[in-house]
Amino acid sequence: MPEEPRFRSGDIRWLMDVYTFDGAYLGNVLWIRAEQRGNRTASPTPLSEPGRFDGEAIGPMPTQALGNTGPHVQSGQFDYATGAPRGSALEGGSMLVGKYFGLIGRHWISLDDVQTVSLERVILRTRSSEYV
Repeated sequence: MPEEPRFRSGDIRWLMDVYTFDGAYLGNVLWIRAEQRGNRTASPTPLSEPGRFDGEAIGPMPTQALGNTGPHVQSGQFDYATGAPRGSALEGGSMLVGKYFGLIGRHWISLDDVQTVSLERVILRTRSSEYV
């Protein structure tokens, strides 16, 4: 069984904050130069619809008529929005990180050095002494 990729395209985005392992702020992601091998985009597998109950319609403020697609995407037909991860696997490459839109402190950092990506933060497995 092939190993699941650590990150996918879209996980690391423009202007995400980048920190070293010891908490030093390096700047924002300015550019990503990534190798993408194999497209793992998967379409949802339709399941049998267990019931036709639409909780959105009972309120308190139905928003489906205003364009909210959430109730449809979170239905049994689409695995309740828990389908396979989408996007190409990032298997190598680098990102340009800098402060003040790249005016100072620009660094090309390998995507292999990324330890964690969460919300708007990228945390590297390297220490700040490597970027001084």
